[in-house]
Amino acid sequence: MSQAYDASSTQTTEDGYDALRKSGPWTVPLPDVYLSRNENSAQTYGFEPKDAKSRYRRLGGDAQRVTVGPMPVTSFMDTFLPASRQLIKRMPTCKKLFDGIKPQNALESSIYKVLLKGLNGGKRPRCPGYAFRDTSTHADQLEGKVGSVKPDIVCYAESFLPEVEVHGDKATNEWVSVTRIAYAETFIEVKTNQSDDHYEDPPADANRGVFEFVYGKHARTITKTLDELKEHLGQNVAYATDMCGRQHRRFCFSVSVSGCSARLIRWDRAGAIVSEAFDFVSNPELLCEFFWRFAHLTDAERGYDMTIQPATSAEDTLFRDAILDHIQSQIVCSTPEELQKALDTHYMPGHVSVVWTPPDIDNTAPIHRLLVSRPIVTPLYFAGRCTRVYWAVNPDAKTQNKVVLLKDTWRLDGLGADIEGTVLHELRAKGVPNIPRVLHHGDVVMGHLQEQSGWDRTITRDYLKKDIKWPCQRRRQHVRVVPRIHYRLVLDVAGYQLLSLSGTQELLHSTNDAFRALVAAYQLGGRLHRDIHPGNIILYNNSGRPSNPRSGYLIDWDISCAIGGPQTLKDLYRPSHQWQFVAVDLLGAVYPKPAHDIVHDMESMLYVVLYCGLTRLPHKEPSDAEGFRDLVHYLFDVGSVYRGENVGGDGKRTNMRNRQFTEMIIWENPELKQWIDTVCDMHSPPKGSTLTKAESWTCERLDKFWASFLQENSGRLPKNDLVDNIQKHGGGLAGHVPKSLISLPRHPTITPRSAKRVRFDPPHPSSEAGPSNAFLSAPVSLWFPMSSASATSSVVASSSATAPPTSPTILSAASDIDGHSETSEPGDDRHPPTVDNMKRERSLTPTPQDSLDTAEIPQLRRSTRTRKRPRYLMS
Repeated sequence: MSQAYDASSTQTTEDGYDALRKSGPWTVPLPDVYLSRNENSAQTYGFEPKDAKSRYRRLGGDAQRVTVGPMPVTSFMDTFLPASRQLIKRMPTCKKLFDGIKPQNALESSIYKVLLKGLNGGKRPRCPGYAFRDTSTHADQLEGKVGSVKPDIVCYAESFLPEVEVHGDKATNEWVSVTRIAYAETFIEVKTNQSDDHYEDPPADANRGVFEFVYGKHARTITKTLDELKEHLGQNVAYATDMCGRQHRRFCFSVSVSGCSARLIRWDRAGAIVSEAFDFVSNPELLCEFFWRFAHLTDAERGYDMTIQPATSAEDTLFRDAILDHIQSQIVCSTPEELQKALDTHYMPGHVSVVWTPPDIDNTAPIHRLLVSRPIVTPLYFAGRCTRVYWAVNPDAKTQNKVVLLKDTWRLDGLGADIEGTVLHELRAKGVPNIPRVLHHGDVVMGHLQEQSGWDRTITRDYLKKDIKWPCQRRRQHVRVVPRIHYRLVLDVAGYQLLSLSGTQELLHSTNDAFRALVAAYQLGGRLHRDIHPGNIILYNNSGRPSNPRSGYLIDWDISCAIGGPQTLKDLYRPSHQWQFVAVDLLGAVYPKPAHDIVHDMESMLYVVLYCGLTRLPHKEPSDAEGFRDLVHYLFDVGSVYRGENVGGDGKRTNMRNRQFTEMIIWENPELKQWIDTVCDMHSPPKGSTLTKAESWTCERLDKFWASFLQENSGRLPKNDLVDNIQKHGGGLAGHVPKSLISLPRHPTITPRSAKRVRFDPPHPSSEAGPSNAFLSAPVSLWFPMSSASATSSVVASSSATAPPTSPTILSAASDIDGHSETSEPGDDRHPPTVDNMKRERSLTPTPQDSLDTAEIPQLRRSTRTRKRPRYLMS
């Protein structure tokens, strides 16, 4: 390693590791990344408020579509918390246990006290091995104060209690603790009155097929009460999201209390199953039985991913060294402090873990493993793809422990959906450039590897079958639960997301690389990407020399669609989850919606360049924080709900008509302005143009213009003009900063002190090692299915959060994976060819391109229009 580095601060001794492995419970968290129109987009790229209340309302609105209920309480417990009659008979009596609670309560705290006394008190524990704590006044602020969470009551394993103690003057109650959602086993959210229940059980004679279970009668009226109920439900959703995001979980449980009424909830990656309401004051046996059963479940039955175990201290050291070498091959770190910050993004000492997986999709490859540490991407919502991404190191590789990329996600199960690894194999075989190479991929088993009980699938959709009578709204489109299966994909490169660009030159070259991949996939592979945003364009240095330019690679093909593919799949999987970059035609309140086409992905690429320029490159206007925030928010974020669908794009539509927003931006680099103005005119020809939009906005014309532009202007495009416009505007953007742009370093999670229970972990295939106690945040190896062409391998992976200002930003919270193409040769300079001439050697020096028809290339346009401030900024 060329950079001086002191390993003493992160070295873990063998004795320390042995103690760690013997003491770690499986509830140890992963250090996670910060948490469209849905929550993902609003948090990741949007400038919408990031405070907890705003987040809750967004989550509460999204949850209606993925909620199934009401399930009978006894069926809920018998199905999800199985227990023998003998076990139930041993449950402590609970007569009049919660009699202090009334249907109408003045304060939530009065309910906490009765619940805590009933569940924690008594001669015999009601939830053996666990303790309940009031966390309502001590938020989990490990990610900062903005958007921090604090459930009313959290259930912790008793071994974690020393880690959540309240110290100092605030330590006034033995049943009060701080919130550490990463250690939570389950939680209880409390509201004072039964009218605060965000669900409504149908009457006996109701038609459940159309009955509104979520929000009930309030869903049919525009009232303040409905907004409040969305906020209440959103709290439950946020806690379940963070709990599953900070732990290796497949699902989790919670309890929602409204006055004397309670409901049980099971959350998985497809949606939530909610029980009927029951009066736990007059009938305390049901609530007590839930927690009694819960305490006697296995770890797998409580939702933990059993394919994970700790790595060894030697693997931890190997992982750290490999990540350091890879960082220095990708970026220039001028000081040891910068290198340490870059390392902290991916690696946490003592938190490397092992993940075991079954054979590859075709069952022809042997079992193998990977090592991971800090994820660079974690889920922002409890249901959906819920992707985690890691930098990974293969400890058994013969190629000097090459760092690769691991994607852990929940793909569509059936429904005609293509498997991402297979899609990438096919596209590469057809000559599509600038996409990653798949090393291996496969679905994850449920339970220990030796105790395989089938593939790890979600089950929420199973309860919408016709022979099950209790679910509501099956005949309406409000409930759209999609079945999913746990899936892992390993790619051959690990790079940085586009927002870590170094300057204007890298922005326009790397997005052109991704554009070429996009068009080639359409022309050669007959496939549309449908999810273009900055997190899916990865910067990767093929040469291993950080001073050389990086190439751009287009990743995340899991919601791509074959041209003419199944309409059912297109309907279930809406194009692009990143609202800010969706083409304007797909955002309008027009029915039926236009079919997604290549022109929409091209438009998304324009918005990617514009967004990255506004947030990461120098411009003189808008110059103040409020104007900057409002312009980006109105241009990219604004939308509303119409007929249950998110609609918007008003800012984009306005700019198409009169360039009102792009004209008010004063770029310091005139060539960037020329590119944006010209591409905007190609997308929506101005008055007087001789071309229609259909004639002007084609991939051939854009490709030829872009290649010609870079030929003529590469020497004038700044290489290192990066500006952190978020930091520049400082406090004026407080509470609005997109998660992908947050530059604060991550706080490490707390290391646990003692074990909750002993569990068996599968030994490494090459060793005689016996059982060991493991926990989630120890150094981890992930065992993966490999393709038939690959030998058994093991990858060590690490991950982290968004990097500090002095280090590159890693994959954004909504991005999935990164990749590279073998077509790029080490040391090549950068001149992107046309799609028709992809194999031309690239060079920064302009060279003739005989294939270009200069008559068809739009001339660069220098604007002479008077700049106008939008009406919403004039006030």
